[in-house]
Amino acid sequence: MKIRFTPIALALMGVSVATAGSAAELTMKPGVYTATVNGHNAPMTVEVTVSEHKIEKIDASKNLETIGVGRKAIEKMTAKILDMQSIGVDAVTGATVTSSAIWSAVKQCLEQAGADMKAVTAKVEKHPSGERTIDADVVIVGGGGAGLAAAVSAHEAGAKKVVVLEKLGYLGGSTNVSEGALNAVDPARQGKQGIEDSTAKFYEQTLKGGHDKGDPELVKYLTENSLSSVEWLEAHGVKFKDEIGTATGALWQRSHYPATPSGNTYIRALEAVIDKTNGAIEVITDAEVNDLIKAEGRIAGVKAKHFGEKLTVSSDAVVITTGGFGANVKLRQEVNTGVWKHVVLDNKIGTTNINKAAQGQGMDLAKKYGAQLIGLDDIQLHPCGTPGTGLMENIRTSGRNRIFVNVDGDRFVNEGAARDVLANAIIKQPKGTYWIVVNKVRYPARDWVDANGATIRDMVALGSVVEADSLDDLAKKTGMDAGKLKVSIDGYNKIVKDGAKDPLGFVANNKADTTLTEGPWYACQKVVTVHHTMGGIKINTKAEVIGTDGKVIPGLYAAGEVTGGIHGSNRLGGNAIADVMLFGRTAGVEAAAFAKSH
Repeated sequence: MKIRFTPIALALMGVSVATAGSAAELTMKPGVYTATVNGHNAPMTVEVTVSEHKIEKIDASKNLETIGVGRKAIEKMTAKILDMQSIGVDAVTGATVTSSAIWSAVKQCLEQAGADMKAVTAKVEKHPSGERTIDADVVIVGGGGAGLAAAVSAHEAGAKKVVVLEKLGYLGGSTNVSEGALNAVDPARQGKQGIEDSTAKFYEQTLKGGHDKGDPELVKYLTENSLSSVEWLEAHGVKFKDEIGTATGALWQRSHYPATPSGNTYIRALEAVIDKTNGAIEVITDAEVNDLIKAEGRIAGVKAKHFGEKLTVSSDAVVITTGGFGANVKLRQEVNTGVWKHVVLDNKIGTTNINKAAQGQGMDLAKKYGAQLIGLDDIQLHPCGTPGTGLMENIRTSGRNRIFVNVDGDRFVNEGAARDVLANAIIKQPKGTYWIVVNKVRYPARDWVDANGATIRDMVALGSVVEADSLDDLAKKTGMDAGKLKVSIDGYNKIVKDGAKDPLGFVANNKADTTLTEGPWYACQKVVTVHHTMGGIKINTKAEVIGTDGKVIPGLYAAGEVTGGIHGSNRLGGNAIADVMLFGRTAGVEAAAFAKSH
């Protein structure tokens, strides 16, 4: 992996261009050196090639880090080290573990090469300071999926200057680490699979799935227009699989999955569009917005901190797309008076979100200027958390051809149920955990590759997945009762093969479900995790922010997980990306129109 950033790219990263290449001259023993370190997801091997006076190449391609997060950190860390010829560089904000891993690996290799470690570790990376002002038509606060959709749409709608401010060191937010499922009624694709669907059914299921707490107008807008986001993304280079799937808790087979791994597909596509705008869309990472600007009765810009620099962006419209507050343990406990009031949402329960990002700061910004916050007690727990972290890793719960069993081996829930039903059932199980059990139907080969490039072989080697040739062996390795596990498998097979009625309510799909009969078998332990916060800033169908007085706050828009009112008290799986893309696009278009009129 050999990457060079241009001076402009380095500047946008907050790296002082003058420091690039400014480290003291190195003296090393030429050669290729290797070090293996623990990354965020798995051990990684890094290979460093040096000449007598130069770090020539850093190859960190043998890694299983998360696409768009850890891998972006590796890319940026590698580029900085090569450009500056030093490891006296900062970690990538929001990816500290991976950044530290690549830093440690390169350090070990340079030690092997006999480099002067005092010189090579001396701080060389500098950052901007002072004050700076940028004039823009539209400023986007948050560079996740909704933010990038808003930025691109605003530009397409005529905004000549759009600025995106992202507090992490990379773009993508929670969209990066999602599976990328996007729900939409799609007669062309669904028709080929014999799937009957309608926007009326999508609307009804979204409202009902959210316990009828969603705003009917927002839900109608989402369900009637989500296919336009699929088409818009396709027009911007995203390729979707032909087969429509069912995300965990989606309640219907209408989930579109990108052909390339994970929700980072959307981020990569939108970043490519931004790159082609020749600066009309300016992205600044490591920029944390700490206040809005109000002038002439409207929101007219933001104030931010960019490292040591005070940054002011004056604009005609502001779009807040900062995501939810799932990682803010204090806040989620304070507002937990709704569907999960019987569960203590303390730090014993992890989150699928990026900790530094999902803190609810966007809500605070909007609230300060009169925005109405709604549904904060509407918090979603997901059944696919990894014990200890809460992240959704290894075998996922979405899709078909799998069963959920408790620590004894008993099925305990309809695997196709809504997420809140699944989570409540899991919480009631012994030790509050369960196993997802699959076999070769789902993973026909040990070298099957998941979204992060990991294979079943890797998962087994890391100990995150248990593999066995027989159910008896699987039960022994997991501590389950073999007899109960076999009964669970047999019962599932009768439902799929014979149409037997499941007392738990699971209904098989004869086009998608297959009996589970032969090994190898795989089991992955799971727990509930905080996944989505459905409450937030109140908006209308134009993504305009609504104040506590019930009126629109001029010049202020919001989209994505920072908003409330769309998903009620339970979000259907696959509806988040639909929300992010549609309302992100809408916010961009409306903000651009507002900017033109002012």
